[in-house]
Amino acid sequence: MKPMLLHGLSAALMIGAAVTAAWQAWAGGDLVHFPEDYRRGVHYATVNRGNIREELFTSREAIEAVKRGEPFPSGTVITMEDHRGGELHRFVVMEKRAGWGAEYPPAQRNGEWEYQSFAPDRTVNTSENLARCFSCHKSREGQDFVWTADRMRNTP
Repeated sequence: MKPMLLHGLSAALMIGAAVTAAWQAWAGGDLVHFPEDYRRGVHYATVNRGNIREELFTSREAIEAVKRGEPFPSGTVITMEDHRGGELHRFVVMEKRAGWGAEYPPAQRNGEWEYQSFAPDRTVNTSENLARCFSCHKSREGQDFVWTADRMRNTP
């Protein structure tokens, strides 16, 4: 009986590892492209954390939806410039589209949001672990997965 139990536990661990690997592969951001016109939107927040400065941009439509207490509309793009030590380090972009996210397990899904990281030259940063984006934003489900929704509410 013990060998069967060990075999079952081993199989369960292998399945769990496969699901985790698949989740990390899914968290790929292939759908998100660099928003070349992001600076034409609204600069709604600057967040300073030590030597890190984050500049956040989105559309007027997204800000007005938040002010009305509505979810972000499909097509919303939020772009973050990540500056470190006074230099542009990277861009992180989150984008919401109807139907996106359905392939993720419920524990990781962030509604219909996808994420992508870009180098300062605006090329995809393939070394970024986008699963971290999903993990961090998951805790903001009540704010449609956006950490800075409160800043948008206060944007003129």
